[in-house]
Amino acid sequence: MTPRDGSGPPPDGGGKKLTAADFLGPVLRSHIQRVRAEARRVVATSAQGEGVEPDVEAVHDFRVALRRLRTLLKPARRVYGKKRLRPVADGLRELARATGALRDEEVLREMLTALELDGEPRAAVDAWLAERSRAEREARARIVELLRGEEPGGAGAPRASGEARQGPPRLEPHLARLERRVARKEAKRRRAEALARRAIERALEDVRALAASDPGDGAAMHALRIRFKRLRYSAETFSPLLGERAGRAARSAQRMQRRLGDLHDVDEALAQMRGAEGLSPEQRGAVVEALGAARARLAAKAAEELAREIEALAALWPDGPRGARRA
Repeated sequence: MTPRDGSGPPPDGGGKKLTAADFLGPVLRSHIQRVRAEARRVVATSAQGEGVEPDVEAVHDFRVALRRLRTLLKPARRVYGKKRLRPVADGLRELARATGALRDEEVLREMLTALELDGEPRAAVDAWLAERSRAEREARARIVELLRGEEPGGAGAPRASGEARQGPPRLEPHLARLERRVARKEAKRRRAEALARRAIERALEDVRALAASDPGDGAAMHALRIRFKRLRYSAETFSPLLGERAGRAARSAQRMQRRLGDLHDVDEALAQMRGAEGLSPEQRGAVVEALGAARARLAAKAAEELAREIEALAALWPDGPRGARRA
């Protein structure tokens, strides 16, 4: 089975014969190019002129590509060195945080626009969103500035020695640094399949550690969503080595990622609307009530599906991926 993003091991290598570097090198390079492509798309679709709406999925897709790459850096540390990859991982994490504000604004607007409200509350929320659109434009402008130098040697090239860095890091220096590390011949000799098993085992352990959390605990559900996301991307990446069992684990994790993502979006909207200025107490109350009802429905579905998916994962990997601890 080939990962959904199209990356995979060299075509002439069997999973058990490949070294981890043989497998990870092409996959990492593929992810790096995907991140660059999505960064270009964010820039290109964020400056379409007055009155033209930007591509609302561009930032989301960029963040997905970035998360896939960041997920792969965890097992890659065992091949290319933790100390050498830590600066890259730290820089990409900062960039992900910087893009989060814009994505949060986009999701809030989409959710409140689709929320079932009548009469005065609907008009008040629409007016509130119109006022808030400035925050979204400002967040988008900041992200575009960070990503304009995505091409090698562009505006995002490393600064001269001693030059102070202001604000979040630009993207390209970190991607270029990772490319240089992958291109070097020095890599620890590990079997690709053993590394894959270990990566999925660690991701499963992280999921199981939070699986019993109360669906009413928004912070725990958000953390669990991130862990399911990591499991999904790890399983998709390594499915060429581990087969259909990894593919089934990836699909299970994807279902919970989406469900818990919907729950997190409502939690974020509730937090914003409880203190929203510009709305009367009655208007805020109507919005919060509608969001609360939506959350209750989502939490019930999430609890039911979580029990089912955890059971399915336990059947797939009853004792964790065998052999992972030898990686």
